[in-house]
Amino acid sequence: MRTVLALAWPLALNALLLQAVLIVDTVLVTPLGEQSLAAMGLAASLASLVIGALFAFSNGTQLIVAQAVGARHASGIRSGFWSGMLINLLVAALGICLVQFLAQALLSRLAETAYIAQQAFAYLSIFCLVFLGVALSQNLTVFFNASGNSRVPFYSNLIELPVNAVLSFLLIHGHGGLPSMGVAGAAVGTLIGVLVRSLFLLICLYSSAQAAPLTQGWPSGRRWQNVRSHFAQAWPIAGSFISMTLSLSVCMLFYSRLGVNQFAALTLIFPWVRAGGQLVTSWAQATGILVGQMLGRGQLAELDDFVGRTWRFSFCLGLLVACSFVAMCYSFAWVYPELQAETLGYLWGLLPVLLLLPLLRTSNTMCGNLLRAGGDAAYSMKVHMGSQWIVTVPLTVLSVVYLDLSVFWIYSIILLEEIVKAFPFHQRVYSGRWKRQIHTVSA
Repeated sequence: MRTVLALAWPLALNALLLQAVLIVDTVLVTPLGEQSLAAMGLAASLASLVIGALFAFSNGTQLIVAQAVGARHASGIRSGFWSGMLINLLVAALGICLVQFLAQALLSRLAETAYIAQQAFAYLSIFCLVFLGVALSQNLTVFFNASGNSRVPFYSNLIELPVNAVLSFLLIHGHGGLPSMGVAGAAVGTLIGVLVRSLFLLICLYSSAQAAPLTQGWPSGRRWQNVRSHFAQAWPIAGSFISMTLSLSVCMLFYSRLGVNQFAALTLIFPWVRAGGQLVTSWAQATGILVGQMLGRGQLAELDDFVGRTWRFSFCLGLLVACSFVAMCYSFAWVYPELQAETLGYLWGLLPVLLLLPLLRTSNTMCGNLLRAGGDAAYSMKVHMGSQWIVTVPLTVLSVVYLDLSVFWIYSIILLEEIVKAFPFHQRVYSGRWKRQIHTVSA
């Protein structure tokens, strides 16, 4: 448990700092009005497709490298790192192309006003460069995590957050002699913060002994073979995260049709919900990393007791997150004093769902990470994709477009998704099949 905690707390704080970037940007943009806030929410819903894909493939790299670290397989570590880096850069390049050629037309159709569409595209045009920075920094981050050194990525975010917050504030509002860029200023602040973070991670990597396996290079005839093998192993893991991000982004696009106040309420609440959920997610990811290392070393005898202890503690974290959402709702009037009373009313109305969601999501998150760590990621992907694209997205479209339901009932669909996932996830974990399906680390 101490080992999990030592790995998990930097992961959790690292994830919270990543979410804090979104929260800070939201707080700084709020004085510009509900339309600017809606523009940022719309732009973020599209940008999160690419960012989510980068995080998804990075999570696949993390577990592959963790298995190689557990087996002390130097060539597997080297192959996992460089294959993951190449895949991330290709995903970032694809994201830039999509924004440049498709985003403007899509935003003009989805935004409630022309001003919202204009501001959202201005944000995305600059945010394209963030994709490249995240591709690099996230691959470095998961390499440190998989090696058991999760503190370095945490320190990198401690540096990034103040840089991002200060520059975003100055550029959004035009202080310190800098131009007033509005919503686009938040994107510039994020870009500079990510670049500073990437530089810090590179310095830490190449000044440590962990860089030794990475400098030996690949056998020239096996590079693309290793990349294809890495992609085949990482894709089911990445597919789960991509499906989750894509379904949420599609839902957000339909949420934008609810009206400015209801959509602004959801835009405000999602960063806080993600931040709270990261406590449990980070604990589950730390458990998955250590499970991957144990499986790589063949330590099956200790595995069940280890998983049972970490699972029980995860429920305590879920209860803590549920309680924190109550405090969150009380803090909205103070954190966002410019909000209209109608928007605050919608925020309070979502509290019952927020209390139940962490409890169900906690257990499902543990299931998903155990299955991925054991090489049964394809099953986890099927459960995620099935519940999201058969239940969540169709019901959201039906509720928004045809039934015209309130934001409370529409957001409750996310709770229904967790209920649908619970049975297949738990049945698969208790069957024990995931412990016998681990992939052989690429040579």
